[in-house]
Amino acid sequence: MAKKKDLRVLKTHKAIYTAFFTLLQKKDYTDITIQDIADEALINRSTFYAYFHDKDDLVEQIIEQKLDSIRAVMQLSLLTNDNEVKLMHIQMVLTQLLEQIKEDKDTYVLILSIIDKHILTDKFKGIVTDAYQDILSRLRIMESDMEVPVELIIDYSLGILFMTVNWWLKNDCEYPEDQLARLIMKLVGNANLTVLGISVI
Repeated sequence: MAKKKDLRVLKTHKAIYTAFFTLLQKKDYTDITIQDIADEALINRSTFYAYFHDKDDLVEQIIEQKLDSIRAVMQLSLLTNDNEVKLMHIQMVLTQLLEQIKEDKDTYVLILSIIDKHILTDKFKGIVTDAYQDILSRLRIMESDMEVPVELIIDYSLGILFMTVNWWLKNDCEYPEDQLARLIMKLVGNANLTVLGISVI
């Protein structure tokens, strides 16, 4: 049986997160101090350090929480029983991912404003690679008799995804999630989904 988290710990974490995001609305990340966060959260500095090493550790833990939610969405299989990849399955995963981002869009906007995009891309690439290793291991895209590296295909596809989501967040997520998922599929292109031994339908 999983051990329940201490309610006091959860409340303290929430107070610190809320204080941090409140301060980000008023100050640049580099100007926020631990004392600022402690004062805003109505806690002592020692309480902050009981949970986080420093400000960067706080951000890292916030990001990891969001990534855990993304990992859960990515666990949805893209393969059918016939070893086929259906575009509608990919679109469904993208739609659920966008719905999740929209539910907490303010947090994602702030994260994107203070974190190097390359760091986020690398983290997300790791999630995609782990979740869809069975598909990626069979991915073969040829160009002039040379095989295109899978990593290049992933980087290219994620680049489009990140740019599109960033635009979406800046426009207050007004574009419907399912329609945006379809748009992303068109932008990435079916060529990237040509898989050896797997039919894309």
